[in-house]
Parts: sequence; structure tokens; C-alpha cells
Amino acid sequence: MMNHIARIFRSHFSLPGWVIAWMWLLLIPANLSGFFFLDTISGRWIALLGGGALLINGVLVLVNGGFSRVLAIPHLIFWGLLEIMLLYRIVGEGLAPAELRLVLIVLAINGISLIFDLLDARRWYLGERDVIGYEGMPVRI
Repeated sequence: MMNHIARIFRSHFSLPGWVIAWMWLLLIPANLSGFFFLDTISGRWIALLGGGALLINGVLVLVNGGFSRVLAIPHLIFWGLLEIMLLYRIVGEGLAPAELRLVLIVLAINGISLIFDLLDARRWYLGERDVIGYEGMPVRI
């Protein structure tokens, strides 16, 4: 078990520094922020779809013993749908200022991430399926 956890840490710290900072300082907090706004429709969508992608990717990291480009696929599905739902909230609803700020922040952060996810999903599709930090060791989906 400790060896498996050590593999995950090695894989995590094999990611570029800016990716680690992006994940922990912006991406994860933005997608968990919905849990602080469960009294709003937007907060519930963010908690469900934002948190859902993080949960599925957590399972994939555990199963594969590290990070890989396959993690982009749940992002594309969950956060892509979340982006549509949040855009609909802005266009179709009169949002309170706090909810509007939340929606704009999550839209921006996930929108930027989805660009990188499209690139990673393409690279995964084209064959780059190794666990990061363990080149030559393909993921087990």
C-alpha cells in the first residue's frame, strides 16, 4: 500500500510545477467551491459536476497508481456540461452578485483547463497512455 501511495506522489511531482500550482491553487478549489453555495442552483451544479470530475479522476489516479492524460476525459464530459449549465444560468437568470461571481470564476478556470484537456485527450487518443513519471507503464482504465 505504501509503495502504491509513493507511486502516486512520484507521478504527481513529475507533473510540471505550474500544473501542480494550477491544480491545487485554482482548479480544485474552484470545483469544490460549489459546496459552499449549495443554497444556489449554480452551487449545486458546481458541486455535482465539478466535484464529480474530481472524484472520478481521484479513482482513476488510485487505480492507475498515478496521473495520466486519460484524466482529461472526465474533465471534458463533466466540466464541459458544467460550462454549458453555467452559461445558461448567466443568460437565462438574474443571478445575485455572489452567485454571479462564483459562476464567472468557475467558468474562467474550467474554460482554461478544458483547452488543456482537449490537448491531453487528443494526445491520449493518439497513444500517449503512460502513467506520468512511469513512462513505458500504460494506464489501466
